[in-house]
Amino acid sequence: MMTADPNLRIVHVCNFHYNRHGDKYDTMDAKIHHGMIENGHYAYAFPFHDIARQNSWRNNKRAGAKKTAKSLINTCLKVRPDILLLGHTQTVERATIETIKDKLPGIKIAQWFCDWLYTKKIKSYQFIYDRIDLLDHFFATTAGTHLDTFNQKGCQATFIPNPVHRAVERYKAFDATSHQYDLVFIGTDRKDPERSNILRQIERQLGSKYKIGIFGSLGRAPVYGYAKEKILSQSKAALNLSRLPEPMKWYSSDRITSVMGNGLLNCTHADAGLSSLYGSDALLEYKNTADLAEQIDQSLTTDHWKIVAERGWSINHDLFSSKKVTAYLVDKILGDTQTAPWSHLNASNPAAPHTNQ
Repeated sequence: MMTADPNLRIVHVCNFHYNRHGDKYDTMDAKIHHGMIENGHYAYAFPFHDIARQNSWRNNKRAGAKKTAKSLINTCLKVRPDILLLGHTQTVERATIETIKDKLPGIKIAQWFCDWLYTKKIKSYQFIYDRIDLLDHFFATTAGTHLDTFNQKGCQATFIPNPVHRAVERYKAFDATSHQYDLVFIGTDRKDPERSNILRQIERQLGSKYKIGIFGSLGRAPVYGYAKEKILSQSKAALNLSRLPEPMKWYSSDRITSVMGNGLLNCTHADAGLSSLYGSDALLEYKNTADLAEQIDQSLTTDHWKIVAERGWSINHDLFSSKKVTAYLVDKILGDTQTAPWSHLNASNPAAPHTNQ
C-alpha cells in the first residue's frame, strides 16, 4: 500500500552497465537513479542484465533471465517498494511483473525509455505493449504521436527530456582558454551509411580550416568514460547526429546531454524540432549538410558559439537536471498534476506553446 511519506522506496530495474567497468557511467540509468536519491527517496538498484549474466555459467543475460526474475520478485517482497521503476528491461517477462503486482497490491509500476520510437521498428517495442496494461505510467524521450500510442489500457504516457547531472556533465567548454578540437562527433556509424556520408562531407568542407575529431565512426577508435569526457571539455562544438529516418519530434539520443551539459555548441538537425524545447538561442539547428557547414563556420569564426553554448548549458542544468526530471517523473507516477518546462510536449497535448521551428 502506498505510503503517505514523501520519501518513497523505489526498486529501479535497468541496465547499469557494470560489465563495462566504468565505460558507461554517464548513462540515463545512473542519472535517473541518483536523481531519485537526491530527491530523498530510497532507490534500490537492480541491474537485471548484470545479475542475469552472473546467474548464467555462460555469462549470458538471456540464459540467466529466469533465475534473475525470481530474484527480482524476492527483492520486491523484501524491500516492499512503493514504486517498481523499469528502464530498458526487455528480458523482464510479463509474468514477473504480474507476480509482483499480485503480491504487492497498491504498488505503482512505471517504465522509462530513452530510445527512439520508430514506426517501422514497432516490433522492437512489442515488449512494452505486451505489459502496457500492467503499467501506471510510461515515460519516453520521444514525444508527439509516437508517444501517444502508449496512452492505452490504463497507462499514461508522458514525455521527459534527457537529464543532465552536474557531477557527470561538469565542464564548461565555452569558458575554456584553449581547445583541442573545433568540432567533434562521438558515436558509431555502424549500419548507418547516411551518418558516414555526413561526416565525410563535413570533413571535406571544414577539415582544412578547423580541427575535427571523429570517434567511433569512419573506422576510427571509439572513446568512453573519462577519455570521452576530456575530449568534450576541450572542444568547441559537437554534432548531435541522432538517427531520424522519419519525423520524430523532440527526440534526441542522450548524446545531447554530454554535449550541451558540458558547454559545447550543440549542432542538431532541425527535423527534431528541439528549439521548441531548448530555445532557438541555445543550439544550432541545420537543414542539411551545406547549411550545417555554413552555420558552424560562422559561429566558430565569430566566437558566437560561446554565447549559444553557454545558454544551452544553463537551460540543461537549470531545467533538465536529474533531480528535476526525476521529481517530475515520480510525481507523475503518483498522479500529481504538476507542470514542468516540457509539459507542453506530453502526448495528450503535443502542441508546443512557441514555434521556433
